[in-house]
Amino acid sequence: MRLAIISDIHEDYHSLKRIVHKAIKKGYDQLVCLGDISGFSLPYYTYGRRRDAKACLDLVREKCTIILPGNHDMHAAQRIPQHSDVFRFPDHWYDLPIPQRSQLAKQEIWLHDDELVTNYLANDRDFLNSLQEFIVLDTPEYKILLSHYVFPNLSGFKKGFYSRAEEFGPHFKFMEEHQCSLGMTGHTHARGFYVVRPDRFKTYRYGKARITDFPAILGVPPVTRHKHRRGFSIFDTDSKCLRVYRV
Repeated sequence: MRLAIISDIHEDYHSLKRIVHKAIKKGYDQLVCLGDISGFSLPYYTYGRRRDAKACLDLVREKCTIILPGNHDMHAAQRIPQHSDVFRFPDHWYDLPIPQRSQLAKQEIWLHDDELVTNYLANDRDFLNSLQEFIVLDTPEYKILLSHYVFPNLSGFKKGFYSRAEEFGPHFKFMEEHQCSLGMTGHTHARGFYVVRPDRFKTYRYGKARITDFPAILGVPPVTRHKHRRGFSIFDTDSKCLRVYRV
């Protein structure tokens, strides 16, 4: 099975169309979106006049067989993550004023308070609310855990990114509990991709890698053109080869 993987679109419809077109030309069996279709803030991103969250979501829904929500999508839907041990969200979190949320978060949680409002309709937000926070994909060869980021921060609300193998220990345990040999995540806007094993974290500048040892976690690049990191991935479950394309 050939899995095409996209993540972290951030309302960049131009880049999304281009990448989906290229992925179709490469060929795949399933197209997977690992989240953050939403989420645009200035001056972090510079394509403000061409951003279109709804068009991105519509295209993702048309082309992708698997869609996961990222932290920005959950914020757009006013949704609290369920599979998170990094912060205890009050049930009325989104009813609280920003200063109170900031005080409770203690600089540890993304508040998304600088984001521009999306052009989602009510049914778009309902769809985002319906998405599972992680999915176990059962292939003929092994099971793959798909998530926006890694446990205990599956949806990516907690600030910071992991860069040492031992930090991924809880996610490897989470994978084991779900009988998964491989994990795939987005969220970090990797310049290329990374491969994590229980004893090693290694980054790559695009290109390809064959995953010979399991368990393993793969981190993929973003769709958004932010800082020239735009790309997508194709993973062949038979050959265990990951190919990451820079766009």
